[in-house]
Amino acid sequence: MKRCDKCRVDFTGDLDRCPLCQAELSGEAEPSVFPKNEVRKSGTVALKVLAFASGASLLLMVFLGYLFALPGDIVFTVCLALLVNYLFIRNILTHSPNFLRVVVRYFLVLLGVAAVWFIASHNLIITTFVIPGICLIALVFDAVLFAVFRGTFVTDYAKYLLFDVVLGLIPIALVALGLTTWDVLAYASALTSSVFLLGLVVFARKQLVAEVRKLFSA
Repeated sequence: MKRCDKCRVDFTGDLDRCPLCQAELSGEAEPSVFPKNEVRKSGTVALKVLAFASGASLLLMVFLGYLFALPGDIVFTVCLALLVNYLFIRNILTHSPNFLRVVVRYFLVLLGVAAVWFIASHNLIITTFVIPGICLIALVFDAVLFAVFRGTFVTDYAKYLLFDVVLGLIPIALVALGLTTWDVLAYASALTSSVFLLGLVVFARKQLVAEVRKLFSA
């Protein structure tokens, strides 16, 4: 057990300095009686996933803007929204103890806000770019976290994953109703949603079926 000679306090674990006075500890390290902080480890992974998903979305938007000669103000607005979204979610991941649950709910809230915004303004930019974009980011975020945590992520957040799969198909309904001016993002969202559902069924079928049974047995 390590000891701080200045504070006269003993510590378990692999600490090198006293957390009270920062003085160097003496003695041999002993295993801590407390488990490792897996939440912090998961938070670090989630931050990397967020950075990847946000960066990929920014690059995709710039590429699509150049490829299809989209108006510069639309490309700039979407990129700015992605940047603000990244900073906001990063703050959640850094400070919230149950960050993953907050984040998966956050995307649902964003879709709700976008829907209310469209009802109030009838602006087709919302149904063409904003709603499909939110669906795509949510699905990419879910897919990367699923690849990292596999069955654990499905077990803890199955209902939110299924919500995201269903919502990823909503842009197709917007296309069918004639509420979009550019259909590529809507089809991309539907394709991503279908591929993600296929991945869940193939790689985490047992966990998914078990969680669905819990949801509908209550």
